[in-house]
Amino acid sequence: MNSLLARYVSERNPFMIIYQSGRGQFTQRRVYPISCDKETLTAFCCLRRQIRTFKVSNILSVAKNTA
Repeated sequence: MNSLLARYVSERNPFMIIYQSGRGQFTQRRVYPISCDKETLTAFCCLRRQIRTFKVSNILSVAKNTA
C-alpha cells in the first residue's frame, strides 16, 4: 500500500480512498495528496473540504480517480 500511495503522491493527481475512521465508520473520499510517509497520508479531502491526515493503516483501498 505504501508504494502505491507514494506513487500517487509523486504524480500529484487526485485519487480515491476507502477509509475506516477510528470509530469504525467507512467512507469513500476523493483526496488531493500533499505528502505521505510510512504511517500517514496528508491530503486535501474533498468530503471535508480541508487538509486532513489519514492513518495509512486505516486506508482499506486506493484507486486512481477516473472522474
